[in-house]
Amino acid sequence: MNLQVDFMLDTKRRSGSTVSQKFVIRLAAFIIPVIVLGLFVVLIFTYQSSKRDRNLVEQEKIQIDPEYKKVLNLERELKNVQDLKTAIQGWSDSRLDAYRLLRGLQSAVPRTIQLTQWILNEKVEAVGTVFGRTAGIYMKGKVAGERPAADVQLLYQALKSEPPFPDIMAQIEVKRFAASEALDEQGGRVFDIECMLKPRLLVQPVSPASKPK
Repeated sequence: MNLQVDFMLDTKRRSGSTVSQKFVIRLAAFIIPVIVLGLFVVLIFTYQSSKRDRNLVEQEKIQIDPEYKKVLNLERELKNVQDLKTAIQGWSDSRLDAYRLLRGLQSAVPRTIQLTQWILNEKVEAVGTVFGRTAGIYMKGKVAGERPAADVQLLYQALKSEPPFPDIMAQIEVKRFAASEALDEQGGRVFDIECMLKPRLLVQPVSPASKPK
């Protein structure tokens, strides 16, 4: 014999039925508006906060702009002054020391040679990527004595090797050596020498490593 006793009261029994669809719809109808309202409140708060931040930034910009423009103007003026200083310094540094050159020439010319003409042609032009002074010297002279060709050669060698010429001269060439056509200089010789000087830069070229990136 099987005996089954149920001690659970009727009031404690749970319903075995599922949650009704009507209840779910009511619950969703309550929760969804609450969520949407919460999101709306958050968005409004975020917008107001962003607006305040933007207003603060605009106010700071209004206050900073005049000072910033002053700084930019001062930087431009400083650069202009520095550029002018560099140009003046470059112009000064690139000048030919004519006194030093003439003193050197005075000691280099043999006693048998007399210079009759000395011309310096100088100009400012592009030298690579920068500007510089380029110059040429054209000299004429006459030579007497027993060894006129050797004396002109001595002058040529002095212009190539004796100070201050190696630091100044880039190229030296005897353009002419001939007998004098003057009636009172029978047996004498005349010569023309042309010298190209090394370029003297007004500003130093900027190396690739030092260029601003």
